Amino acid sequence: MNKEILEKAENIFKNQEFQNLTGMKLEKLEDKKSIISCENKKELSQGLGYMHGGMVAAILDTAGGFAAFTVIPSNCHLVTSELKINYMRPVISKKVFGIGEVISQGKKLIVVEAILKDEEENMLAKMMATMFVIEDKK
Repeated sequence: MNKEILEKAENIFKNQEFQNLTGMKLEKLEDKKSIISCENKKELSQGLGYMHGGMVAAILDTAGGFAAFTVIPSNCHLVTSELKINYMRPVISKKVFGIGEVISQGKKLIVVEAILKDEEENMLAKMMATMFVIEDKK
C-alpha cells in the first residue's frame, strides 16, 4: 500500500464525525487489512449494560471498509452494500478491536470479513460484508 492511500485513509477516518462521536480509533492499516479499536463506554451500551449491537456492527463495518479502502484506486470511495453479523458473546470488556480483511476483490464489489475481539483475544462477533466501489465524478 502506498503512502498516498495511507494518508488519504487516515484523513477520511479523522474527519468522520461518527468515528469522533463513538471514540473509534484507526490502530493499523496495511494492504487488505485494518484494525479499529474502541473503548466500551456507557454511552455505547444497551439496556443490559453490554455494548449495543449497532455499535458492534459499526466497528466491524468500519474495519471492513478501511481494509477494502486499501485496494481501491485513489479516485474512488466505498459504501457498504450489505453485511451480515454473528454476535457470539456480549461485549463487557473495556476495549474491543475490529480486525477487517479483504476476502475477494473485483472492480465494483469487494467482499470483506471482520472480527471483533476483546483484550484477551476472545472472538465476540464476526461480520461478512460487501463493499461497493464508487468512482469520483470530478
